[in-house]
Amino acid sequence: MLRFFDMMYYHLATFYQRFHKKTSGWQLQASFIVSITQAMLILDLWMIIISIFDIQKKAGVYEKIIFCIIGLCLIFYNMKRYEKKYQYYKSIWGVYSGNQKKIQVFLTFFTAVFVWVFVFILGFVFNKYK
Repeated sequence: MLRFFDMMYYHLATFYQRFHKKTSGWQLQASFIVSITQAMLILDLWMIIISIFDIQKKAGVYEKIIFCIIGLCLIFYNMKRYEKKYQYYKSIWGVYSGNQKKIQVFLTFFTAVFVWVFVFILGFVFNKYK
């Protein structure tokens, strides 16, 4: 799974590189998007577990604090993990071209968008938005 996030970081960093002159700007944005995607995946799993076991309670203060701590830890972990590693990932993921590269770019942006949409899908399917 970490390999997928490495690929995601590389393609996001390549995308954001066009808009920034300094390397720190696009590297931080790419690692931040990867971190938020990971946090949203954890939230999606939490919502699925709560819905499967039919727990009818709203998120309390402790759940919100724990989720925020997990999100911050993921951000700091990914900042350290991807710091100055763009050239390394370019040597791994930059060699692909054609359909393989298009599939990787599609999966990167699809995952980043789908984790947000999946929260709403779960909410409507399990009738959490009343």
